[in-house]
Order: sequence, then C-alpha cells, then structure tokens
Amino acid sequence: MKENKAMRQKGIIYIATISGGKDSTAMCDLLLKNDYPVDYIIFNDTTNEFKEMYEYIEKLKIYFKSRYGKEITVTTPNVNFSNSILRKVKRSATLSRNGQAVGIPVPKGEAMCHLRKTLKINPTESWIRKNIKNQEYKIYIGFTTDEKGRANNSKGNEIYPLIDFFDMSEKDCKHYLSKQEMENPLYKHFIRTGCKLCPYKSETDWWKLYNYFPEDYKEAVEIEKSLEKQKEYKYFLGMKPLAQWANNFKQGSLFDFSDEPLKDCFCKI
Repeated sequence: MKENKAMRQKGIIYIATISGGKDSTAMCDLLLKNDYPVDYIIFNDTTNEFKEMYEYIEKLKIYFKSRYGKEITVTTPNVNFSNSILRKVKRSATLSRNGQAVGIPVPKGEAMCHLRKTLKINPTESWIRKNIKNQEYKIYIGFTTDEKGRANNSKGNEIYPLIDFFDMSEKDCKHYLSKQEMENPLYKHFIRTGCKLCPYKSETDWWKLYNYFPEDYKEAVEIEKSLEKQKEYKYFLGMKPLAQWANNFKQGSLFDFSDEPLKDCFCKI
C-alpha cells in the first residue's frame, strides 16, 4: 500500500537519499510531486565527486526549494577520499598490515568497498544520530524494478518507491528526467554516476576519464604514486598503474571497450 501524506505514520521521520544519479533524482522528484512524506533529503558528499555533480546538486537544491519548499542536506565524511586511501592501518587482524596504507579497494576482492563505509555510510549514520536521535525513521532508496534482488535485503526501515509505488526501471527514470529536462550532464559520458575515481569503474570509464576529465585522471595517478612510495601496489585498474594505462588509452578506438561498468558496489545507499 502506498504511503502518502494522509497516511504518514505518527512519530516516523522520512528520509530520502539522493546521489545525483538518475534513479534517486527521479525518486525524490516523484515523492515530492505526489505528496509523499519527506522530512529530509540527504546527499552524501564523498569529497570525490565530479565538478559537474556539484553543479547539478546545486541546481537540484534551487529546484526542490523553489517548487516544493524542501532543502537538500549535505553530509561530509571526517576524512577525504585520498586520505581514506593513504592513511595508515592502525589495527588489523593481520599484524603485518599495521602501519601500511589502507590502499585502494579491489573489486570482488573485498567484502565491501571500505571507501563506501568511510565516505557514505558513516557520515549518514552520524547525521542520523545527531539529528534524528532516538526517533524512528524510514529511508527512501532509489532501487528500480531492475534491482528487486537488492531490495530484498532490506533492514526493515527502507522504502523502495521506484519499485513499490511507481513501478519504474532505470530506463523509465532516464526517460522521466529527459522529459522533465532534469538530466545530469555526466550521463553524456557515463552509463552510471558515482565517485569520480571509483575503483569499480570499467576500463571504458577510465578511458573516458582520461580523455574528457584529464585533471581527475591525473589526481588518480598521483594517489597511486603516493601508494607506491608506501610500498602499496594495489591500483585503480587491474595490476598496473594508470600512468601505464595511459599508453593504451591514447590509442582510442583500438582499445577494447567491451566491458560494462560494475553495478554491485552498493553505492546508492
């Protein structure tokens, strides 16, 4: 059954998460447009966002405020992206890791991207403890009908409007934003948005970063060089540093772009 303003559960705080991607943006706009209860809209600034993403969020702030009277609350981590990778391990199950750099998460090689916990989960939970305290709350999450399997792992306080209320796929969300003229310009280059230096990027996306966002690519190269100085040899893409990948990326169409971006990094929450 749909939850609307008339059916708001007494004492419940309703929080919508927004990443700037098509799914969460469509979700937030539909919730507000259809008068669902929304007390807070939270954007997690990982400190590793594209300039274009920050600009897009600013436009959404103006739009939501002027049309619906709703603010976007921005949470930030206690440590920025590069320091999350370069900081030293203080305590680990394997004592040999103590004193080494935390390093870059390895796709499929770790239970969870440690950057997601440090840069997204911890700031949100901290904000909730400070502002919601002991009140009961529910969180709207922008999983689509393509992601029903992920929604089945609900902790109990999550709501999935795009699945349960609006019956929308990723394609539907893209069409909705296009029709509303609310598209994120990053979709001109990428299939999905996310951290600009996400270790879960495909080779295709790193090629695009190299060609269209060269300064951001250089930032990733410098992080890898700093890790090498600490004798840490995990890289953003495979077994070799991005400085060497650049030789492949210069070849343009000769490079193999058959892969697709990974979609299992759980970056929407």
